[in-house]
Amino acid sequence: MKILTLITLLCFVMVTAFAQDPLKALPENYKLQFENDYVKVTRVHYPANAKLAAHAHTATASAYVYLNDSDPVIFKHIGAQYGAIKRPATKAGSFRLYKAVQEIHEVENPSNTPSDFLRVEFKTEPVNDKSLYGRYFREAYPEGENFQKVQFENEQVRITRLVCAAGKTLDVNTRANEPGLLIALTPAMFKASKVKGKSSSLKLEMGQSTWVAANQAQQLMNAGQSPIELLRFDFKTAPLSKAELEKKKPHDHSKN
Repeated sequence: MKILTLITLLCFVMVTAFAQDPLKALPENYKLQFENDYVKVTRVHYPANAKLAAHAHTATASAYVYLNDSDPVIFKHIGAQYGAIKRPATKAGSFRLYKAVQEIHEVENPSNTPSDFLRVEFKTEPVNDKSLYGRYFREAYPEGENFQKVQFENEQVRITRLVCAAGKTLDVNTRANEPGLLIALTPAMFKASKVKGKSSSLKLEMGQSTWVAANQAQQLMNAGQSPIELLRFDFKTAPLSKAELEKKKPHDHSKN
């Protein structure tokens, strides 16, 4: 029994040592979309019937924003007591919150349907991070009208679901020291204007994001023919230092 335990531990150490940042180890599956001191947005693609090599979980708490309807995916954790865990089927436009976990896992998508989503990593000071849990879905909204609802909020982050009807205007105002991130859940064509600035066009494909600095006031007018759905993340705490982020990594060789 002791020999078997030692072998298992040795295997875990070896796998951990070689587990890389998925952006480097699995560049066809993980692509960096946006990053600054507050947030890191990675676009993830698990092809149909794919098996992905071991890699590190996110170093900080994250939101997973699903871009398509997909079937269950299996995460095989290396060296953990809970082993393999099956992620339930997902719905486009929904998101899931989860706290940071130091772990290495393989991924298997046994379905004929790919899985596409965004991994939105919070690089800010965690406060009450145990509350970062749960699944949040699209909601019904009145035809031809704007819609806004805060679906989650704690001391670290506020997440709001927005809909801007065709021809309508959406006010996007950020508080002092609370910058924001907008993620398009549908294709978006806006005419953007600031209170004291020129107008400009803002085009976003589904899954693309745009950053809104703190203490900003602007209007987004839906220049298209269809309603635009968005998720808005407002960051309420300061960014972690590079040293603090480094401490959260599961292993010196794991860059994520």
